[in-house]
Amino acid sequence: MPADSDFVDYVFDCLAAARVGPVTRERLFSGSGLRIDGELFGVILRGTLYFVVDDQTRPRFVEAGMGPFTYSRKSVQRKIERWYELPEDVLLDPSDLRDWVHEALAAFRRTAKPEPKKKPAAKKIVKKPAAKKPTAKKPAKKRAIKR
Repeated sequence: MPADSDFVDYVFDCLAAARVGPVTRERLFSGSGLRIDGELFGVILRGTLYFVVDDQTRPRFVEAGMGPFTYSRKSVQRKIERWYELPEDVLLDPSDLRDWVHEALAAFRRTAKPEPKKKPAAKKIVKKPAAKKPTAKKPAKKRAIKR
């Protein structure tokens, strides 16, 4: 198995050959997230390429004998059903890879959680100090002068 960085380079070469668009890479967990136009369609973790799936696209992966991303935590194996391993032969066929990428992007769009709506910024009301009411000066008390 090639080193992770070699595998990432290989995946990018395959994606370039498939002409799927400008793919960007970002650090994601302990691997790399793959995006097109800001949409996360794949991840590379531990030298394996996974694509986003949903109920519509998962059967294609299962039919190809692929499974979800799994990891162990405290002697329990966990499955991440959102990410399925891409069949290796798909990387070798640019037109096939392009189709799988487009399906992963569609799955991402269908399953993406809407961003929370931002509330309009409340206008800050700046209270000015209350103007002091003019007060009449009190006449000074006259003091009696003692002689």
